[in-house]
Amino acid sequence: MEKEEIVSKIKQSKKYSGITTEVITKEVEGFIKKFPGYNFLKENFILKQIKKRLHDIYGSFRTKKKGKIKKLLESLRKDKDNKIIREILSTNLSTRERLGNYGFIYGKIFERAKDIDTIIDLGCGLNPVSFPYMEAENEIKYYAYDLNESDLDIIREFFNIYRINGHVEAADLRNIETIKKLSPADICFMFKLLDPLEKTAKGHKLAEEIIKELAKKCRFIVVSFSTKTISGKPMNFPARGWIERMLERIKLKFESFSTKNEIFYFIRALE
Repeated sequence: MEKEEIVSKIKQSKKYSGITTEVITKEVEGFIKKFPGYNFLKENFILKQIKKRLHDIYGSFRTKKKGKIKKLLESLRKDKDNKIIREILSTNLSTRERLGNYGFIYGKIFERAKDIDTIIDLGCGLNPVSFPYMEAENEIKYYAYDLNESDLDIIREFFNIYRINGHVEAADLRNIETIKKLSPADICFMFKLLDPLEKTAKGHKLAEEIIKELAKKCRFIVVSFSTKTISGKPMNFPARGWIERMLERIKLKFESFSTKNEIFYFIRALE
């Protein structure tokens, strides 16, 4: 199989059809580099290996029930009811886990981060739909980035309904050049992003590069991690010692707070 054929077959899978062609192509190229004689391998093996990598990066956080969301957005256009917002957020694992805590989370963030006019949300998933919980006093410019085009279509529609000044873009956030090209902002969210990115890199070099670049253009950075194992059990040691040591080493001040499912690091960058 040629590279383009492998990409096409991966895109035909319902689970991965929403992921950008750029991201899938990069994984295929990585596989070919690892197995230069891959044409001697069975097609099922090739596809299984690449899908496994994509699942590690994205699969755990994918949004389900896209048909239901479309109907909910139509309802939201007629009636901006928080019950509908909750239903949309419940279709994605990460946002569903935050449902009872969004007020607390944004309260903690915005009591520290004042005068916010611009937000960058990296690996956003459906998190921008939680915007009403922010109770923003200013008109916000909201930059939303993800590798899943289907989720981004939902965010575009949501921004349109709420008349939010938004910029929505598909992006492979493993590429440090992507981070360097981001517009400056007051605050950057990276909710549950670094763990899956770390699976694609050795050590924590990529995470450190990303945070260093963001610290040049954002006043505040908020990073979060799950406090549960893949099986859903609470972690024995939910705090991430590596990021705490890294932030201390690169001289960035931080505070942390937790919910039942997530630990957040509030980082002060440009001040």
